[in-house]
Amino acid sequence: MSAIAVAKKDFRDAVRSRVLIGLTALFALFTAGGAFVASWASELFEEGGAQSTIDLILALQTPAGFLVPIIALIVGYGAIARERESGSLKFLLGLPHRRRDVVLGKVLGRTGVVAVSILVGFAVGLAGLFAFVGSVSLVDYVAFTLVTVLFGFVYVCIGVGISSLTRSTTRAAVGVIVVVVLFWFLWGLVGQALLFATEGTLLVQSLPDWYLVYSSLPPGTAYGSAISAVLGETQLALTTMYDIETVPLVARPWFGFVLLAIWALVPLGVGLSWFDRVDL
Repeated sequence: MSAIAVAKKDFRDAVRSRVLIGLTALFALFTAGGAFVASWASELFEEGGAQSTIDLILALQTPAGFLVPIIALIVGYGAIARERESGSLKFLLGLPHRRRDVVLGKVLGRTGVVAVSILVGFAVGLAGLFAFVGSVSLVDYVAFTLVTVLFGFVYVCIGVGISSLTRSTTRAAVGVIVVVVLFWFLWGLVGQALLFATEGTLLVQSLPDWYLVYSSLPPGTAYGSAISAVLGETQLALTTMYDIETVPLVARPWFGFVLLAIWALVPLGVGLSWFDRVDL
């Protein structure tokens, strides 16, 4: 219950952030645009409501894959480091809270903040889909929303984990920037460099298994795989161009949930272990 008490207070404090409000508004704008794109595709191909929802999900997956991590990392990176920097963490730990309660409470509270941002944004998209198309598959849309909240939770865990390892918000901010650069730029470049080094070209007829495994590992790709597994839509996953029975286990859609769990628990576990032992 101590972690819940920390989460409630942290949620109230974090949800009032002007930066978060701005990012939520931007996210809502993207979802409204996605609803318009989905309605255009529906009219072009004369598809029904369920297919229009898939069109919206396809239109939203890419911006969500960028904006949700940004929102979650901004919300999470200062969770512990800012309180250590200001000295308020010692006061918080003077109350009947263990260090583990504080970290877990921060994760829960800030995940709630990210979830609110996602729900607001996706509610706008849902309203837009009703306005532009007039019909929607609520089951598919809710499933997509829940997987996106899970994706946000993963990046909150990464942000709070980094925050637990540092004494200042500056170092924590550098840490989350490194995470963004790694997953959005370096990971793909390194994979392509290794593919070129081993195959002599990037235009291979059949990608090797190791490359499929490597490309499936980042949280963003795992997010797409998880959505594909829930909705049964292969165009949302990395394995779109390949026979699902021939790809490695790690590259299969359902394994996206396993990868998301690993990306959430490992950084959080490392940060929690360090924070439990460090001298404040």
